[in-house]
Amino acid sequence: MPDCRVIKATEKEDYLLALSFVLAHEKTCCALTRKILDRTDGVHLIVHAPARQNSARPLVDGVFFFLDDDIILPCLSGIKNCGLKALASFLEGKKLFCISALEDDIRKIHSCFTRLAVAPKLVERREYLFFEHQDEVAARTAIAALPQELEIRMAGTKDAELILPLHFAYMREEVLINGRELNEPFERRQLIEALQNQVVVIATEKSGGNALAKAGTNAIACKVMQLGGVYTDKSARGRGIAAALTAFLAQSAAQKGMATVLFVNKKNKNAISAYRKAGFRDNGRNYTIEYWEN
Repeated sequence: MPDCRVIKATEKEDYLLALSFVLAHEKTCCALTRKILDRTDGVHLIVHAPARQNSARPLVDGVFFFLDDDIILPCLSGIKNCGLKALASFLEGKKLFCISALEDDIRKIHSCFTRLAVAPKLVERREYLFFEHQDEVAARTAIAALPQELEIRMAGTKDAELILPLHFAYMREEVLINGRELNEPFERRQLIEALQNQVVVIATEKSGGNALAKAGTNAIACKVMQLGGVYTDKSARGRGIAAALTAFLAQSAAQKGMATVLFVNKKNKNAISAYRKAGFRDNGRNYTIEYWEN
């Protein structure tokens, strides 16, 4: 049986090895891929020694991002029992907060929890459909259906105060864990960072300039753009605005030769309908976000 272990990426070669493993799963591991590309602290590899003695390069069983009390982003495709044991040993005594992954990888991490001396406690679980943009005709139709009194435009840091009410409302409705209070100063900084580093578009009134909806990316990898933070003010829902914004982003990505993906809460029927109108289709993979405490 191979000797599996977890190593933290520190050198350029470590990140290249992680990237070579994850790229085949870029569409479903877009955020992890981005962290590898940025050589972010917290990228780890699950490796074992090669069968051939003359090969110094370890073989990769899995890659994940993890920092204490932060998110876990795993890519564990094809991992064997030895790799899961190594991952369980790594997680022993660690402070867990959130796992964001395909359902298949969630189940593998759950199997690691059964090996821990003290298993963490599940606080909240959210199930999502994983969508990929596939219909350009639908995208053009969705953009054309945007109400005439509105326009879509790219947003920058100068628009932070304009977008902030939408961002706060999105966080409270879609992200915040039950019973938690929104940290507004932190979220303000997060929004400004997104406006600096991500692609954000807004739908505004032509007269007055009020922002009624927003959408953007939360990860841009090599050939995949992952959307997130899609939110329409309650007063403007049901008018096709979210469909137009996400279709606009998907078209922009396609012009650069990039695919567009997103995940949507299974309970959010209105959002599912909007994304389908924009040309997104269910790719048959289930995605899950779980919140844990030790």
